[in-house]
Amino acid sequence: MYIVAIGEIFLKGNNRMFFVKRLMENICSGLNINRQDMKFEGNRIIILKPVDENMLRRIFGIVFFARVIESDFEELEKNALSLVKGEKTFRISTRRLVKVFKPSQEVDRELGAFILGKNPGMSVRLKNAELEIHIEIMKGRAYLYKEKVEGLGGLPVGVSGEVFLRVKDEVKSTVTGFLLLKRGLIISLSKPLSLLKKFELGFKINVCEEKEEVIATDEVFEELSLEKEEKFTLKPLIGFSDEEREEMYRKIKEL
Repeated sequence: MYIVAIGEIFLKGNNRMFFVKRLMENICSGLNINRQDMKFEGNRIIILKPVDENMLRRIFGIVFFARVIESDFEELEKNALSLVKGEKTFRISTRRLVKVFKPSQEVDRELGAFILGKNPGMSVRLKNAELEIHIEIMKGRAYLYKEKVEGLGGLPVGVSGEVFLRVKDEVKSTVTGFLLLKRGLIISLSKPLSLLKKFELGFKINVCEEKEEVIATDEVFEELSLEKEEKFTLKPLIGFSDEEREEMYRKIKEL
């Protein structure tokens, strides 16, 4: 079971559920699971079955995810204790996503005291603890985890329209395509970019002739032209240095 944090999507006001629905569709398609294998609750998506974590890391719109233990409130102490594996220092970090059960600080104190009672050799450390137990409280349930995996963030692909990317330089165009996907755009390309194939989760990146009214280029600041464009043109790399582009390309390769 996994808990998925959606971050920026939560700020979309009345359009929030449109963004959430698209993200859940992309997760289903990308991980080959059914809608019944997920639920949305308290600004979190709960995935109810084991999945390929590497694939989950490649889905835009996810801020972080974590493998969790689901617990009712009566079993909270026992489940928190099960996460202790010989560490010497720990802290409890509780967050109530809905105002149920006890206040977060009270949960932190009570669980901390319980764990100390069972492990007299341990101590609480609020900074740089060996073990941090995260607890997220929702309606009638709590979800516990130790480690969270950083996601790509941004918006779910498919919520911001379509754009055609004129591919020139492979490295710069790959980074450009990645940035466009991160803003929720479905992209098509003038030439294939092999590294972007790994992000085709819930959508398809087509190679075709230029047809979209909105285009993107991999131009950098030094190449910027003052000539008027015939079409509305996005140039995502304008604000990035050579070092920043190379670092982003390296991270794309590693995903």
